[in-house]
Amino acid sequence: MTALYVAIAIVVGLIIILSNIFAYNALVRARNKVKEAFSSIDVHLKMRYDLIPNLIEVVKGHMQHEAEIMQKVSKVRSAAESAKSENEKIAAANSAGQVIEQLFATSENYPELKSDKLFRRLSREMVDVEDKISAARRFYGSQVNKYNNLVMQFPMSIFAKLFGFKKKQTFEIEAIERNNISV
Repeated sequence: MTALYVAIAIVVGLIIILSNIFAYNALVRARNKVKEAFSSIDVHLKMRYDLIPNLIEVVKGHMQHEAEIMQKVSKVRSAAESAKSENEKIAAANSAGQVIEQLFATSENYPELKSDKLFRRLSREMVDVEDKISAARRFYGSQVNKYNNLVMQFPMSIFAKLFGFKKKQTFEIEAIERNNISV
């Protein structure tokens, strides 16, 4: 009879150990997918930030009276490059997107700038990069959603707390971006 109790204890122990291993591995896989998705955003953000100095140089000659927006663009790029954590990078990316939109909106007032070949090429590249960032954000949001569901749903929430897995932040649309643009 004691051999039966020992066998049952061993089986229960193995089930507990295996469930911990499977839960931990599932959480690690989900977290790694989130990191991979964020690194994709990071690559595209780097492309965006690499385009900014070229844009500034082209725009500078045409928009001498727009020093404020030029300073904003430079400041946002510096903040983005110095961002370390995911949250800082997310905030910097949101700010950069708004300032770049402002720059292009302001450029509408300068017909000679809009007709500049280099500016048009850089604008197309920036639009392409922004499209890639948008797609990468959607993928990141999807991966964060899957991860957060895993972390928050029972019984995985128990394992998530046990192993120190915490909910992740998604890219949030800034309040100003939710408003319709008036043309």
